[in-house]
This record gives sequence, structure tokens and C-alpha cells, in this order.
Amino acid sequence: MNRKIFYGAPFYTMDGSRNVVQAVVVSSGRFEFVTANPNEANNLYPDAELVELSEGCVIPGFVDAHLHLKEYSILFKEFDLTAAERIEDILEGVQSALSDKKKDEWLWASGVPRHLLNALTKQDIDPLSPHNPVALFSSDLRVSLANSSALSKSGIEESRRDPLGGKIGRDQSEQPNGLLYDRAIELLRKALPEERARMVDAAVEKSLGKMLSYGLTTVCDCSSQMGSESLRTLMKLLWKGRLKPRVVVMFGERDALRLGEIGFSSNFGDEHLRMGGFSVIIDGSFSSLTAYMSDGYMGGSSNGMLLMDEEELYTLMKSHFSHYFWGSVQCVGDGASEVALKVFNRLGSEVGVPRLLKRIDIAAALKDSDINEIARGNVIPVMVPGQIVTERERAIKALGSDSRLLFRFRSLINSGAHIAFASDAPYSSLNPMDGIYSAVERKEWGEGPELRFYPKESISIADAAYAYTMGGARACGVDSEVGSIEKGKHADFVHLSNDIFTDDSAVLKKTRVLNVFVSGEPV
Repeated sequence: MNRKIFYGAPFYTMDGSRNVVQAVVVSSGRFEFVTANPNEANNLYPDAELVELSEGCVIPGFVDAHLHLKEYSILFKEFDLTAAERIEDILEGVQSALSDKKKDEWLWASGVPRHLLNALTKQDIDPLSPHNPVALFSSDLRVSLANSSALSKSGIEESRRDPLGGKIGRDQSEQPNGLLYDRAIELLRKALPEERARMVDAAVEKSLGKMLSYGLTTVCDCSSQMGSESLRTLMKLLWKGRLKPRVVVMFGERDALRLGEIGFSSNFGDEHLRMGGFSVIIDGSFSSLTAYMSDGYMGGSSNGMLLMDEEELYTLMKSHFSHYFWGSVQCVGDGASEVALKVFNRLGSEVGVPRLLKRIDIAAALKDSDINEIARGNVIPVMVPGQIVTERERAIKALGSDSRLLFRFRSLINSGAHIAFASDAPYSSLNPMDGIYSAVERKEWGEGPELRFYPKESISIADAAYAYTMGGARACGVDSEVGSIEKGKHADFVHLSNDIFTDDSAVLKKTRVLNVFVSGEPV
């Protein structure tokens, strides 16, 4: 049996006691022994291979509990501008990528820092792309830039009115300047060419590799309505032996119903690919003022939009729970979360309904009573710390003093609730370091402390890392297998360049992933 002893850097286990150990023994892809004394491991396993992980620290593999795999993969298929620091980086990247394109072939890129994209117009990229439509998307998908050709193919011209919840940027003569905001971006995205299955498969495999590079060893694909398509793509990779991270796939109403009727249920699958739960969206967003709030928005009487009332949701959830599909309800507004919590409470008290995992995804706005009910009912809120930066301005404008209800991480932890973190990629940064920083500092990198969004809801780096490891594993129903460094669990762990737990939050910006291990093997 091939045993390995990993030692050198401190291992933050993220187990129930948050222990820190100095060595772990891995055998057959799982943790066999963890100890605070490396000599003890050497004495017990004298024939084991020694692997030194010097400097930094080691933590369990990150778990992203909510992202959109196919959507992310397609948007980042061409090239990634996440690392751009100057406008010149963007323009040079576009020019370089166009050199491989045929005439009239689309080029698109994602991950552009929003402040850089806002500083550009179509006049900046038109000279670089006279023969190709070009579309650039910000890292949060709230801003995009199209050149003249892409605008034309999207039907965006002077007479085109702003869509509900969106805005078309215009110059002084009222001509579209190439910038699109919020729902207006959908006009551009719909014009992008459909990808053939083979290209989608390759894009997904490439994206999974990128996720591993960030230390993400388990992800939950919440494509939902495209759950069967996602499963098909991932199955191909699994058959070919090329599925490296672990993936939990969520399903929409139709797919989950079909699967349940023929006997499939949550957790069916193997160590790398398994079925998650059923997911449903019951309200909208703050950008379109359709997130369902208990009280009305500023300047109007609207409370937003509830897409499914309590009885409809209860009937739907009961049906899927009866087929042993656990449930996730996506709620942005506190009014929507209140409805979901009532349904979960009814399911929990009804005889004959299986007791399964219950999630509220996004959970952006929560009242005190919602938080208490989440803790009491053992409901897991899957939250997106990166949204603090993307939503704070619009939330203050739309909600006024009620914006204090947003992203209440500290209040949830204090209540005893178990929270999980996620990226919601491609709508927020995939990098867990960005999410941890947002949860701790509640502002953007480089901003002053005066811009912290309700800092009393800030949490520690340790709590944020826990939400991205054990918290995420619990939210995906895989906490008995991953999420912490404990005997018997899969040996999925990440070696970081800095010990993020012994420094202030500034260390997160410079921390890099040095090594990623899945089942004890480097990937």
C-alpha cells in the first residue's frame, strides 16, 4: 500500500474543533492519520513516502456551493481578462486574440475589472476589430462592452430602448457607445453563436482545470434548468478519466421529476460526480427591483416579484422530497426567504416526508426572524460574499435603511446557523480569496475603510474559510466525504503560499495556490 506522510506547513483541519495539525498520512486516497507531532507519524508509518510542504499553510480543498458551470465555461472559453490591471492590458489582449480569428468570427472575453471596462467605449476597440464582432464582459456580468459589429448583430441601435432593468450606454449624440449595463447585456449574450457540443465539452474541461488552480476541489453546478446537459458533459469526462475535481449537479423541476420517477435520488453517483438536489428560483434581483421584499422599495409601493407562492412551493418541494431529492430555494429578498422557510418548516413537521438537506441559496436579505428560523430549522444559507461589492450601491438606493438586512454573515454565525459560501460564477469572482476578503472586509480590494458595507456583519478569515470548506461540503450533502482534514475523508487539500490565519486580510491579495491535491495526488 502506497502511503504518504505530508508535513512541513501547518494543516488547518476545519473539523468540528478547528484543530491545527502538523502532519497527515494519506493512504488509498484518504486521510488515514492526522497528528500534531510529525515524529509520531514517522514512527507509526516508517515505510511511508515523505512529502514536505514548506512555507504557507494547508487547508481542505475549497468547496464552491453554487456556480453555473456551462455558463462560466462558455463565457471564459476564449480568453480570461481577470488579471488585467490597465486598459492597455485589455486592448493588447483583444488584439492578440484577434490574430487567430477568421473574418466575421466572434471574439468574447470575461473577467474584465469593472472600473476598467467602464473607462472604454466602442471607439477604443473598433480600430482593433474592423472585421470581427467583439464582446467583453465584466467580472460580475453587470457591464459589457461591444464593438460596432457586435452592437449591429445584437440589434442595438439608436432607436433601441433600454430594456427593463438594464441600460444602453450612449454618447452625446444618443448613439450607443458600446457599454451595456445589467439586463441590457442579455441583448448581447443572445447574439453570441451557439456552441457545438464538442466545443462545450472542451470549454467545461478547461474551466474545471481553472477551478482547481484556485484550490476548488469540489463544486456544485447550479445550472439547474441545464442540469441534464451538464451531467452529460461531465459523464463524458468521467468516462475518459479526465474529471479531476468533484462535481455535484443540481437539477431543475422537470429533470428532477423525471429522475425521481425512475428511481434516482440525491447523492446517486460516485466519488467524483453525483446528483445533488432540486433547485427552484422564487424571486428576482435587486438590479430590476424584483427581489421580493417584506417592505416596499424606496420611491414606490412595489415589494418586488414572488414567482411562486407558499402553497405552490410546498406542493413542489413535497413532491421532490418524497422522491428523496433534497431542496434548494433561491431567494434574494427577505420576503422570498420567509416563504421558503415556512415551506421548509411545514416539510419538517409533516409525517411521512423524508428529512433531507434544506438550502436557501443567495439569501441576500434576511430579517432577524429569518435568521432565527434558519438556525432553528437547520436550513443552510448558501451565500455569495462577492455580491457585497456588486450589490451594495444599488441596494442602498433601492432599500435605504433596509440595506442593513443584506449579507448578514456575523448575525447568522452568532445564531448558530451553518453558512456556506459560493461564487455564483460567472456573476462573481471564482477565486475563493476574493470571496474571503469580501466577507472579512466587506469592501473592494484597495478601498478605504469608510466604504465597508455594514462592517458589524464582518467575520474572521477563519470563519470565512470554514464557510468555503466544511460549510460548502455540508450544503452539497458531501460533508462526510470532504470539507475537512479528518481520518477517513478524501485527501483533498490545498497548499497556500501564506498562512492566511496568522496575518491580517491584506495577506489574501498576495496568497497563491502552490499545490492542489485530490485523493492525495497532485492535480
